[in-house]
Amino acid sequence: MLLLRSPFSDSSVLDHFLDEMNGSVQLPYWRDADHNSFSFSDNIGEIVNNDNTFSVQVDVSHFKPEDLKIQLDGRELKIEGTQETKSDHGFTKRSFSKMILLPEDADLSSVKSAISNEGKLQIEAPKKTNTSRSIPINFVDKH
Repeated sequence: MLLLRSPFSDSSVLDHFLDEMNGSVQLPYWRDADHNSFSFSDNIGEIVNNDNTFSVQVDVSHFKPEDLKIQLDGRELKIEGTQETKSDHGFTKRSFSKMILLPEDADLSSVKSAISNEGKLQIEAPKKTNTSRSIPINFVDKH
């Protein structure tokens, strides 16, 4: 019985085969690419959390405002972007999703967002004001 072994069962054989074919076959562009450069940064951006305000800035310069969505569910702030670009040769889809837990003292009913001309999305939540106060006691003279 004759056993045939695929020349591609060992990656070093495949690499050798592709190296031999290099002169006559166009290698895929991704073979030697740095795949880390294709991903978005995991960094949120600048975060400010002081006594008065919580704010976060996200670079969304690759997205149109209509491609962005911001949702607030309790204290969970979710920022999403999705973009599709079509051409004669196909289409490209780019997306991201970031989730941030707002501080407990953030005023959730006053969260607002704005986007700059440079594509920086700023989301701000003022902090709740201290609701405790002193109540003066007045003397009432009843006759």
